[in-house]
Amino acid sequence: MLRRITLVLSFCLILALAACGTKTYQVTTKSGQTYTANGSLDYDVKSETYKFKNEKGKEIILNQKDIEVIQENE
Repeated sequence: MLRRITLVLSFCLILALAACGTKTYQVTTKSGQTYTANGSLDYDVKSETYKFKNEKGKEIILNQKDIEVIQENE
């Protein structure tokens, strides 16, 4: 029984630490739309676009010229 409790607590601790390591970014477009990016944004120099996944896991691609501001959430 003690082994199971230790295993469950260890698993919860691992999940909590993994969640703390993920940075999120707030992306605001010039049209006023706001997106939350989980993890870093990937910039493609050739197409001048940013690609990222939002909080629901959907992949978003935005042109660099359409972005007003990108800021890291704390």
